[in-house]
Amino acid sequence: MTKRREPLTYQRTLEIVAAIIGWDNAAALCGVSQRSVRNWSDHDCQQEIRMIDAERLDRAFIEAGGDHAPFHRLMELRLEIASRDPRAGALIDKAGSAAKEAGEAVAALLTASARPDDANARRAALHEVHEAIDALTDSAAMLGGGTDG
Repeated sequence: MTKRREPLTYQRTLEIVAAIIGWDNAAALCGVSQRSVRNWSDHDCQQEIRMIDAERLDRAFIEAGGDHAPFHRLMELRLEIASRDPRAGALIDKAGSAAKEAGEAVAALLTASARPDDANARRAALHEVHEAIDALTDSAAMLGGGTDG
């Protein structure tokens, strides 16, 4: 039976990276055994990934065709979530705000895609995307995202 890796955890992120680059390649890049890398992905083990290894795996993920640095993105998001007040409002209010902002972002993205040379449309879309990310990050904070456990 496969263990569940919780969202927004280093264990889940490692599983995502290893699915692309392979557990054996991850171990070789980090100079450890495959068992050690698998232990890093197990929340029940005391071993955790080192920052230098997370960076190595991010680079390998990008070189393998990934469109972002998974560990960097995770750390940035977890730190952003940690700065939010999870008691600021009700989850239903956060959900409504997230839905509104996400809808506005999608609409602005569609407008920008229809007008690829319009700098104002691109700027407006970027603004709406930022507001949607902000609203979703608030929601994640209320759900306890970015906490271990």
